[in-house]
Amino acid sequence: MDYVQYFTERIEQLKDRGDYREFADLERQSGNFPKAWLNGPDGRKEITIWCTNDYLGMGQHPKVLLAMKRAIDANGAGSGGSRSIGGTNHYHVLLERELADFHNKEAGLIFVSGFSSNDSSLSTLASLMPNTVICSDAHNHASIISGCRNSRAEKRVFRHNDVAHLRELLGSVNPARPKIVAFESIYSMDGDISPIKDICDVADEYGAMTFLDEVHASGMYGPKG
Repeated sequence: MDYVQYFTERIEQLKDRGDYREFADLERQSGNFPKAWLNGPDGRKEITIWCTNDYLGMGQHPKVLLAMKRAIDANGAGSGGSRSIGGTNHYHVLLERELADFHNKEAGLIFVSGFSSNDSSLSTLASLMPNTVICSDAHNHASIISGCRNSRAEKRVFRHNDVAHLRELLGSVNPARPKIVAFESIYSMDGDISPIKDICDVADEYGAMTFLDEVHASGMYGPKG
């Protein structure tokens, strides 16, 4: 088999369908959030970034930038390796404590990305409890879907924000089986707000654990997310 030819043809097929992914070459402007420079074949032009997850512009805040500079001057850049082998950066320890305090929890754990946090946390929780059933909202992010898949647990999908349908699914599960209800507070794709209290009440009624993705709500809605 000619692997080079095979994959060349596959790439051309992606381009013909308009599915070939090309990354925008950006230079964000410090102190001018959310402006950036876009570098392309026709030169360089100023743009506004509307798809950033940095809703509050904290990545441009003078105090944040100053703290980053001081940390680099004191400790250099990069972790140098896995925290489980090479140790944990003290600034990460402080950040985890701050996040735990913000959310009124006993401890916190940071991940390299939001995707990996949902994927690894949900898959680990479900795989640790034999015979678990995950009830997942139909509009959940791909990271939650990936976590469900990687856990190899049984998954049942309830209609988006449909508490009655969730109740129906939970009611059909053997009461003795572990159950996880996975959903988002602010849905990343559509911006919908979930009925958190109602979902949690139903989960409590049927003895289910709740797994809530707060990434698009923390710092935006409510004093603690």
